[in-house]
Formats: sequence, C-alpha cells, structure tokens
Amino acid sequence: MADKLTDFSTRRLIDQALIDHQMERRELLYEFNHSRPGEHQKRRDLLKQILGHYEGTHIEPPFRCDMGSQLSIGKGGFINYGLIVLDIAPVSIGNHVLIGPNVQLCAASHPILLSERVQPFACGDPIQVGNHVWIGAGSIVLGGISIGENTVIGAGSMVTQDIPPNVVAVGNPCRVIRTIEQGDIPTEAEIQALYQTLGVGDD
Repeated sequence: MADKLTDFSTRRLIDQALIDHQMERRELLYEFNHSRPGEHQKRRDLLKQILGHYEGTHIEPPFRCDMGSQLSIGKGGFINYGLIVLDIAPVSIGNHVLIGPNVQLCAASHPILLSERVQPFACGDPIQVGNHVWIGAGSIVLGGISIGENTVIGAGSMVTQDIPPNVVAVGNPCRVIRTIEQGDIPTEAEIQALYQTLGVGDD
C-alpha cells in the first residue's frame, strides 16, 4: 500500500516531495481509471491505496484527485463519472453521499500576490460534505465550504458559501430555495440492511 502523506498544510511551497506524491497517486489513478468494469475488488483495493480514508463508496471511472491522501470518502454512496477533487487541503465526503457526473470539489487555490504565485505556492481551504448529501451533475464546490447533511445541491450549481442541512440549494451562486421536510429518516442499521440486500454492503 502506498504511504499516506499526512504533513501537507493548506499552504506550502511546491517541492519535490509534493510532486513525487502526486505522481505516485497518478500512477494508481491510471490503473483505477483503466480497470475493467467487472474488476470491483481491484478498484476498491486501488482506492484504499489512493485515498486517505475510504469505506467502500462506489466510484465510477474516470475519477481524478490531486493528492488522494487529503481525501476522505465514507460508505454506502455512489459517485458518478468524472469527479475531480483538488485536495491540496482536506476534503471530506460523508456516508451515503450521491454525486452526479462531472462534479468538481476544488479545495485548491492560488495566492493573490504574483510573487507567491510564480514561486509557486500550493494553497487551499477544506471542503466538508455531510452525510446523505446529493450533489447534482456539473456542480462546482469551492474551498472553505461546508454542505450540511441531507441537503440537495441542484445540477450546475456554483457553491461559494456554506449550505445548511436539510435544504435544496441551486444556482450560481448557489442559494437555498426551500427546506426539506424529511419525515421519518431510516436508521443507519436499516440503511445498511437495504444495501446488503442489493449486494453493496460495507467492504
């Protein structure tokens, strides 16, 4: 298993260690993205090497990330084609999260000062996606953003500010348009039992 890199801050000068780490992850991502559709166990094994924390959420290739070691993904979710995660800062995706195709989670940024941009510095702000969130196709989430649990982000949204739990939020910039009256929410045990009947229980 590849070593997990744990000492990257959210602002540091790009150096050979960072470049080597990214190259290692790119080699593993190449294997993941070129695996055959039926190679489920191979894909899970690769994701355990690529990611800092992984509990079995299904990810459809192609999938790309910068660091991998800064990315945490929970259990029971589904991530569709084309997810891009720029995780120079930590990115956390909770349990039972649904992510549509071509979503971008952009925790990385660049310095405002030209003198720092040309050195160059790598910097960013963390992203937190709560449990049971659904992010619609083509949405972009910027660094420093938290999305509360059970919330739905409409397709094509540009998320530039925190979004609370149990709401529907859409647009550019993304804004809350209504709250969700969830009713009876199934327990974690009930959700796990359902996933097991579908053959997609915990890894």
